[in-house]
Amino acid sequence: MFFIVNNKTCLVNEAQEVAMKKLILLFGLLWSFNVFADMQDGVAVLGDNATDAQIQAVRDGAKRRCEDIDSLDKREMCVDDYYVQHNLEEEPNCS
Repeated sequence: MFFIVNNKTCLVNEAQEVAMKKLILLFGLLWSFNVFADMQDGVAVLGDNATDAQIQAVRDGAKRRCEDIDSLDKREMCVDDYYVQHNLEEEPNCS
């Protein structure tokens, strides 16, 4: 495989090519988690300057998603996962 860097053609061996493909797949997978988090329930992934209303929407979405779980530990894990998927950096309150 060849690619161009600074107008020079470089040869990539098979091991480097496989490593690059794995990195591309990994980045694609990580990116898709944020995209699909937004599509699943209509609650947007929080940006750097999230408003109080957006943060409350994530809290409400987590409550809706996880309220049917009976075990407190599993419910807390569900809410925590939801917060991570939506970039909310706070501890869940499942009481």
